[in-house]
Amino acid sequence: MNHDDVTGTLDTMIIGGGQAGLAMGYYLKEQKRKFLILDENPRTGDSWRQRWDSLRVFTPAKYDGLPAAPFPADPLSFPPKDELADY
Repeated sequence: MNHDDVTGTLDTMIIGGGQAGLAMGYYLKEQKRKFLILDENPRTGDSWRQRWDSLRVFTPAKYDGLPAAPFPADPLSFPPKDELADY
């Protein structure tokens, strides 16, 4: 949803479109709440893309997914930043 599409009153405004913000949006949508996620970057995952090239997450992929969307990698792997950004 683009911020131009929002009219009227919101139930919630989420600051930050990282994993926590996206997860919160998922649960608010399940409850049919009107919300908006604001992030300084134009694309989801851009904050990961801007990190140093050697970055990998320190948790296995089986813990890196979002609600209702498991991370698409070997569950015991430690994904690099670009895989997480593209996810």
